[in-house]
Amino acid sequence: MAEKLKILIAEDEEVTRHLFQIAFRDEEKFEARQVSDGEEALVALKAWHPDIVLLDIMMPQMNGFETLQVIRQTLHDTATTVIMVSSVSDKQDIVACAKLGIQGYVLKPFQVKNLAETVVGYHRKAKKAMQPSTLRAAKSAPPP
Repeated sequence: MAEKLKILIAEDEEVTRHLFQIAFRDEEKFEARQVSDGEEALVALKAWHPDIVLLDIMMPQMNGFETLQVIRQTLHDTATTVIMVSSVSDKQDIVACAKLGIQGYVLKPFQVKNLAETVVGYHRKAKKAMQPSTLRAAKSAPPP
């Protein structure tokens, strides 16, 4: 049996947290934990070491963008797949998050039935990009 994916969900809205719970209810595939702000997300990240972090952008205490900055720049964690979740599709926000190394962006409202597949797809793509053979090929490719 394959190892479960550990998913940390940082979301302040109770209704949306419930939708995430439904999306990741398959206990044979996923182990999901939820927090309600960025500060709690950082504590859980350090203690639990999830495979994937889903970060809402608009949260109290510390928003998702600030949390992402800490994960990538302060903790130097580039191994964890980070997917931003937002009801805002502002191009500048998406570009700023991409520069910090997100692996995906999910817009709210999302379809619960497709969310797990989307998140797993982003995670697989990120892990494939981190494989040594992929990195060597990228380094040896001629410039465009």
